Amino acid sequence: GRLTRAQADVVRPYDIYAFGKTKLAERMTAARRKGKLYTEQPFVIKLPACDLDLGYQSREPVLIQGIIDVFFEEEDGIVVLDYKTDYVPENPEETLRERYAAQLALYARALYEITGKPVKEKIMYSFYLGREVYV
Repeated sequence: GRLTRAQADVVRPYDIYAFGKTKLAERMTAARRKGKLYTEQPFVIKLPACDLDLGYQSREPVLIQGIIDVFFEEEDGIVVLDYKTDYVPENPEETLRERYAAQLALYARALYEITGKPVKEKIMYSFYLGREVYV
């Protein structure tokens, strides 16, 4: 009852099962037990335009908003995780890093600004690869 029929039709249950067996899922479970797991967290931060790596020289503020799939706290910092379903047959890890490193950097910056705690790891979980890709 949590998914529509259309959503359920595209879910591959084995992929979810396989993710649940990873060390990353174990870490998330440990964080949840401590009340330190956060999912689907919206954020809004203000950044100078020149910090966006888009070639702007202006320091005019720009609002960035998004939703972080998952982050959790461990003793030595925050881990941010973004789920990816991209089909990437050639150089998949490199391709995913190229596509999404800036996004995860923004998430890390937002989390640091909001919590004041360092982000120690930026991770994508690729359902196509069935494993983590560290950024």
